[in-house]
Amino acid sequence: MNLEIENPFADYGNIVTGNRFIGRKDSLRVIANRVTRPQEPGNLAIIGDPRIGKSSLTYKAVIESKPVLISKRLLPIWINLATYDQPPIFFKSLITRCIDELEDLNWVTETIQCAANHALQDEASWSEGYSRIQRFFEKIRQSNIRVLFILDEFDHARFLFKGDISGFQGLRELSYRPEWRVTFITTSRRTIREIELQSQAISTLDGIFHKHYLAMFDDEDFQAFANRLSSVGLCITVEIIDEIEFYCGKHPYLLEMLGYEIVEMFREQQQVNVNLAFQKIERSFVNHYDSIVYLLQEDGNLGKLLQILFGPVIDVKQTDVDEFLRYGFIRLSKQSTYTAFSEHFHSFLSLIERETDLWSVWRDTEKNLRILLTSTLQNKYGSDWFGKLEKSHPNLCMDKQSGKNLFQKCRESQEREIKTWRDRASQNPLDFTYPQDLFAIVLKEWQIFQPIFGKDKAYWDQRSQVVSKVRNPLAHNRDDVISDYERQIAEGYCKEILQRINKYLEL
Repeated sequence: MNLEIENPFADYGNIVTGNRFIGRKDSLRVIANRVTRPQEPGNLAIIGDPRIGKSSLTYKAVIESKPVLISKRLLPIWINLATYDQPPIFFKSLITRCIDELEDLNWVTETIQCAANHALQDEASWSEGYSRIQRFFEKIRQSNIRVLFILDEFDHARFLFKGDISGFQGLRELSYRPEWRVTFITTSRRTIREIELQSQAISTLDGIFHKHYLAMFDDEDFQAFANRLSSVGLCITVEIIDEIEFYCGKHPYLLEMLGYEIVEMFREQQQVNVNLAFQKIERSFVNHYDSIVYLLQEDGNLGKLLQILFGPVIDVKQTDVDEFLRYGFIRLSKQSTYTAFSEHFHSFLSLIERETDLWSVWRDTEKNLRILLTSTLQNKYGSDWFGKLEKSHPNLCMDKQSGKNLFQKCRESQEREIKTWRDRASQNPLDFTYPQDLFAIVLKEWQIFQPIFGKDKAYWDQRSQVVSKVRNPLAHNRDDVISDYERQIAEGYCKEILQRINKYLEL
């Protein structure tokens, strides 16, 4: 039996409007205080990852309030910058779009129309044409009309104005001078400063914008999402919420995508099975992850994100950490370490991390150390070497908070990865250990590893602490990172370990 219910997420992926819009109280307040409430608005740059809700936020705050704003003679006009490929056409469209809106409102005066006709003439040079654009908006201001342009997809400016500073300067001048001042709201993934740098046309446009980062839902917004699910008759338990948060974190787009499938399953089968619903859209989730990774690679930030989450820390600064926090890519876990916005995305990045050579000497060391431990322990304990090793050392690396030992934690991580990624998952439980775990095994099984490493336990314990410090991801409130001196020492120790392992493997 099909339930006659309306799926509240049926239009996911589009700009969210009306009652479909969830939360974002702080961001709506920022737009009101900066742009829509003041008599003289200021420029605002809304920055966030793709599909985080920048356009929906702006539409909710501005376009849905258009009648109220017009009553205050503030005229909002939405422009998708990505639809333009030539700066002159873009700047002239500011006039044509403005005239269209003014005509609909019967606000066009003879003076305004004359200025528009003059500015739209083709024979003018860029400098003369731009002066005419300024005069047009000056006539608008003289009519006590304030124009607010929403420049959606502003990242495209790095192509539209590539190598041409006049484009950025033209926008700045339109908004800077009080005689013809217009207001801009931009939505983009990058800051305006980064967009200017990538266009190789550095101006001072960034300086006249207030920056507002849009990240994940907060707890109140997430609860509103859960209430939206419940509104169609679903019984939302704590377990269901935990499963949804495992896959989506508090990412608005991913929540809506999964929410749609959950409601559809409930419509058809009158049951809620989050895992089964996710399986239907797993490829879409991975595609979104791939797009995130691509953009991070394009900006040269993927390696830094992997360092923060998995180590080794090579060239990460606290400003990098702060930036990832602002975007919502990472969050602080209960263990005071950084993790990705969802456990599922975190596990996806762990697969990427295994294939990424952040620091080749450590990659070789870690890989060969795991090969050595696996083969040596198999020779001693047989095929069930991991289980027998646990029986011999049941308290190895015991976590006081969870009460779980090294082996339990490895199994849980491996089982979770196999369940999540199936064929892509690692079959070696040691792949889910950190260096200090590997060295802990070596020191506990020193009798079989002493002929390989030589020296004594104290010697290698000291080296393991140095190498593990470099390899560990960043922790809470860590303002400093590994110094070059410490990294050089760790690199020397890694080479020493590699030399011992390679010598043994060649025998």
